[in-house]
Amino acid sequence: FDRPNLYFEVRRPKDKLAELLTLLAERRERSGIVYCGTRKAVEEVCEALRQHGYAATRYHGGLEDQERLRNQEDFLYDRATVMVATNAFGMGIDKPNVRFVVHYNMPKDLESYYQEAGRAGRDGEEARCVLLYAPNDVRLAHFFIDKEEAEGDAPGEKRAAAAQEARERLKYMTFYATTQRCLRAELLHYFGEACPSRCRSCSNCLAPKVALPRPR
Repeated sequence: FDRPNLYFEVRRPKDKLAELLTLLAERRERSGIVYCGTRKAVEEVCEALRQHGYAATRYHGGLEDQERLRNQEDFLYDRATVMVATNAFGMGIDKPNVRFVVHYNMPKDLESYYQEAGRAGRDGEEARCVLLYAPNDVRLAHFFIDKEEAEGDAPGEKRAAAAQEARERLKYMTFYATTQRCLRAELLHYFGEACPSRCRSCSNCLAPKVALPRPR
């Protein structure tokens, strides 16, 4: 599971869109994916990026098949540098030069996060995986879990058991988003791999230490 070329980072901005624009300004000509939790967020973020001069396109389940295919090919062949998408995008996509993956909303579990973030840097070159975290992300994830439990097709007992498992996985995802420990170590530990306690190449390991006042 360890991908040394991937740099993991969590940011907790007050204004996610402003933070995203700052991130992209440093990578204006680079190819990347921005994952959003809802179709509405995809539309809003994609439009904002276009207004700021980015060659952005979009992908979610509410689009016509022809548009999804066209937008996917625009991204794959570098006619669009930024893909803004829900988690519907990515299966079977192998674009080697993705230099960043930004999660505009926190995914519901670490499995989803690592799979989506892992679409960066498949050429072995350095790439950045950034999660923009806000407490509302946890509430949104709980909303989707509750909705599936209430409206899913499976029998009631199976829906309840699946919802409980999903809530447990969400706890691990939330811990990752809020921990001060090494992010790479947390990911690898979750997937059962041994790792040092500090990788020295994630945002937590490289964060400046706050000096404690000397005792008088």
